[in-house]
Amino acid sequence: MRIVLFLNLLFLLCLNTPAETLRVLFVGNSYTYVHNVPALLQKMAEAKGHQLEYEQQTPGGRSFQQHWKEGKAVEKMQKGAFDIVVFQNQSFEPVGDPSTMLKYGTLLAAEADKSKARKIYFLTMAYKEPVGWMKKESAEAQRGAKLFPEMHDRLVEAYSRLARKTSGEVAPVGIAWKQAYESIPGVGLHGPDHSHPSSTGAYLTALVFYSTIYGEPPQDMPGKLTVPARKKGKPPTKIDLDSETRKALEAAAWKACREFSL
Repeated sequence: MRIVLFLNLLFLLCLNTPAETLRVLFVGNSYTYVHNVPALLQKMAEAKGHQLEYEQQTPGGRSFQQHWKEGKAVEKMQKGAFDIVVFQNQSFEPVGDPSTMLKYGTLLAAEADKSKARKIYFLTMAYKEPVGWMKKESAEAQRGAKLFPEMHDRLVEAYSRLARKTSGEVAPVGIAWKQAYESIPGVGLHGPDHSHPSSTGAYLTALVFYSTIYGEPPQDMPGKLTVPARKKGKPPTKIDLDSETRKALEAAAWKACREFSL
C-alpha cells in the first residue's frame, strides 16, 4: 500500500514539475526573421508542453563574416547563457564562397563552445528560380546564374562540412523544402522574390527546427497561428493551414530530419 501511495505521489510530482526552459539564440539574417520563424517555433514548442525562449541577432543580409566582424552576435553568446545557438549564413555565400563560410562559421562556433551551447546550423533553401542580381551583366551575376542549378547540393555540402568540422548539428530546412515541393502539389514555400519564405515556408522551417531541437516528430501542430513581426510597424504573420497541408508539411519536416545525416 505504501509503495502504491509513493508511486502515485511521484506521478503527481512529475505532472507538476515545470518543463525545462530552453534558451535559444538565432544568429542569421532575414531568412530567420521574415515571418518570425523563432516565434513560430516558440508557439509550436508551447503547444507540445515545452518552454522555449529566444533572442535574435538577425540584421538583413548578414554573412558569418559580417557577424564575426561586427561582434554583436559574439557579445550575445558571451552574455546570454544560451542552451542552443542557431547559425544561418547569407543565402548564396555557401554556394559561391564556401571557404569563407567555413572560416568564419568556425570562429563563431568556437564562441558558442565556450558556453557549451548546442550548435545548430540552419541549412537554408535554394532559390526557387534565379533571383534579380543573377540577371545583371556583371561577372558575379553570370557566375551566380551558372551555379544556380547546383545551389541545393552546394548548400547541403557547405553546411554539412561546417557541422562536421565544429561538431555541430544541421537543421535540414532546405532538404525539407525540396521534399515538400516534390510531394505537395501547389505548395508555395517561397515569397514573391523567389528567395525568402512565404508564411507557409516559414511554418515548414519552424517544424524542422522543432524536430531538430526536440528529436521528435512534429505531429498535430497548431495549423492556425499568429505571431508578431520582428520589425516594428510590419503586419503580424498569420498561419491558416488546412489539416491536409499541415500534415503534409509535418511529414516533409520529419522525413528530412530522420533521413538526413552527416
